[in-house]
Amino acid sequence: MLIDSSHRPWIIRCGIIAVAATVIYVAYSYTAPNGPSAGSWFGLGFGFAGTAVIIFECLLSLRKKYPASPIGRVQTWLKGHIWLGLLSFLLILYHSGFSWGGGLAAALMWLFVIITVSGIYGLILQNFIPRRMTELVTRETVYDQIPHVVRLLRADADERIEYVTADLGIEDEPIEEPIMAGGKKFYFDDSQRRSAMERAVAAREQRRQEAAIAIDEASTEALKNHYLQETRPFIFPEPTPFTNELFRASYDVAGYFRHLRTITPVAAHEVLLDLESICEERRQLGVQARMHHWLHGWLFVHVPLSFAFLVLTLVHAVYSLRY
Repeated sequence: MLIDSSHRPWIIRCGIIAVAATVIYVAYSYTAPNGPSAGSWFGLGFGFAGTAVIIFECLLSLRKKYPASPIGRVQTWLKGHIWLGLLSFLLILYHSGFSWGGGLAAALMWLFVIITVSGIYGLILQNFIPRRMTELVTRETVYDQIPHVVRLLRADADERIEYVTADLGIEDEPIEEPIMAGGKKFYFDDSQRRSAMERAVAAREQRRQEAAIAIDEASTEALKNHYLQETRPFIFPEPTPFTNELFRASYDVAGYFRHLRTITPVAAHEVLLDLESICEERRQLGVQARMHHWLHGWLFVHVPLSFAFLVLTLVHAVYSLRY
């Protein structure tokens, strides 16, 4: 979630509560005969308040599952999750009197630190990565569709290079239906679908029999080897480490194909420009996938630990009040 002016009311309210809690804690710590204690009335008050906030924090996952629920907008819950979460850490510190103790209490405090730090880390990523992705990825697509888009790019690259090399000698991949501007093309008659697929297969076979762009044999063989050994392995959902390094940045892609154009006849340059565009799009999809993992990976730490912390907090509360 982006931090903008809409967060100001939450910041002000939580700030006022934090200041009030601080004043109460300072007065209490100076008047308590034996110093602040988690078992005192003030300590228990801070503990109950902090636990109530933690329960609200964990309810966010449930709220997201029902976006049409009338119990506040999801965006409002997210804002509350951020600022009340930071406030809860302060309340729990006041509850403990800044003494982490030992055993379960110490484990809970360390767990709370990890949860808070991971939350702050995630918030920083959410405010940085989307803007950075806009700068680095000009051909962004839906994350879940990346493997499918890569498959289409590879089929497109195979088609382009076969205009020069004819048959590449690779195993056929299923011909997929084209994606139109409004989505996949639909056919009312299944015979139309079969006819379209048959035409696509026939066009592919004709393209493989004889090169449409004639260049000398040595250049054809060199271009084919470069494609099969370096370019094509990059256009997969999981490129090889070598190709990832070869096409690491946009200038690497441009430099690679600029070199190929210097050793290839002019007749093949248009094909190489198409291949360069395909590789650049594949590189950007890789950047998008990595940023997506960074943007959401921290949740695999934050969410499970938050629920574990809630359960252990309730166990700690029951144990402390009972004994």
